[in-house]
Amino acid sequence: MKKLFIFDFDDTLANFSMYNTWVLKQPFKMVPHIGSTIPGAVEVLDHLQSRRDKMAMLSMNVVLDHELKWRKLNRVGMGKWFNDETAHFVRRKTPKKILDICANMKKERCYMVGNSFDHDVIPALDAGINAIYIPRPWFTAWVPRRTPRTDRFRKLSSISQIIDIYDDL
Repeated sequence: MKKLFIFDFDDTLANFSMYNTWVLKQPFKMVPHIGSTIPGAVEVLDHLQSRRDKMAMLSMNVVLDHELKWRKLNRVGMGKWFNDETAHFVRRKTPKKILDICANMKKERCYMVGNSFDHDVIPALDAGINAIYIPRPWFTAWVPRRTPRTDRFRKLSSISQIIDIYDDL
């Protein structure tokens, strides 16, 4: 049975994307774009695509217009896996929006993958779907997090571990 993976973009799939949002908003183009995909992200997306799983992106980005959002995503090659139907840009991630994306899928087959406990994990668990939390190492050094007591929560140290645990999901 197919699974649905909903990915956060900023610091889950791509590095330095907040910086690049600021760069794209500048009236001049002398500030360089930096960043790339997170190590292992391309391999995970390719793996899920080869398994014929569904993929979506849910990103909190209301600062950029539609064209600039896609320029930011395409800069790191996300157009290969996501399109206007599967990429969702919102002011806030809510359980309702997550359930809208999961329409026609069983909740136990849906996974929210993100680096933010408050913006990715909590809304996913509140929606009744699974959450895969991949905190950035620099962030966890100074912000301790509790671990939810549910089998719908997984904490990984890197996105590439999704391939390792795929059969157990």
